[in-house]
Amino acid sequence: MKVKIDNIEIDTELSPIIIKGERKYSLVRLYYYLIKTFYLLPRLYGIKVDDPLLGWKNEFERQFRQILSNELSLAKLYYNSNFEIETRKFTVLGQINAESVSVEVKLKEIPQLDDRGIRGLMKVDSFYFSDLEKKRPYIIPAIRSGLIASFYRFLPFQFEGAPGIPKTLGLISEFINSMLLPQGYKEEILGHKIYVKENDLYCDEDIIYNADPEILSIFPIVFYLKNSSENNIVIIEEPEAHLTDKGINYVRNLLNSSKAKIVIASDYFSNNTI
Repeated sequence: MKVKIDNIEIDTELSPIIIKGERKYSLVRLYYYLIKTFYLLPRLYGIKVDDPLLGWKNEFERQFRQILSNELSLAKLYYNSNFEIETRKFTVLGQINAESVSVEVKLKEIPQLDDRGIRGLMKVDSFYFSDLEKKRPYIIPAIRSGLIASFYRFLPFQFEGAPGIPKTLGLISEFINSMLLPQGYKEEILGHKIYVKENDLYCDEDIIYNADPEILSIFPIVFYLKNSSENNIVIIEEPEAHLTDKGINYVRNLLNSSKAKIVIASDYFSNNTI
């Protein structure tokens, strides 16, 4: 699946993708929410229609527009951008203007149909969803070290479940609420031990918010890359933030060994240095 935002193409088959320049944050964040919208799309055969093909197309546009609008509203991200998402069988064209979102689907392949109503709609839906890539995205903000220090108590998975933070915190909640550390979790980074103990997160013998910013910056990159698969897209803003040369080499090795598709927002990194 290829995504183009304002003529900038992001094709994770070429992973890792490096996005540079003044707009790098807005581009990768909008990319995150576009991929998340695709991931959240439900199957589309639970509606009453006369024309299955037109009904599916209209319902896809409605659902995509509604999900994306809600996600951008919660994140308080108000862009003025055009986007294009190309799949093998159809293309999604969209425009975001401040708080409004418009979506149009252009079908490249048409299924052969004999049925009408719900039966026909199910066939249409299966035709388009059968080979659709729905990868779950994760995003790691450039300010991650401060977020880990501030919200470390929300990371360990509690007995009654993960507490989480409000969705109204937007990108912060997307980041923190996806980092669920089980009891017994432990990791070692640059000679420092990170572990969960009695529902708190420690670095060596101290609470993690007292850890060196380099460790705080690397830790979420380690967590997401080690716990992701080829079915995930991991978006990392400034992997080099707070890092020494030793830390940069450590992160570079992680990027090279990860199974996930990776998108990076950085003026420091280039395709030649990953």
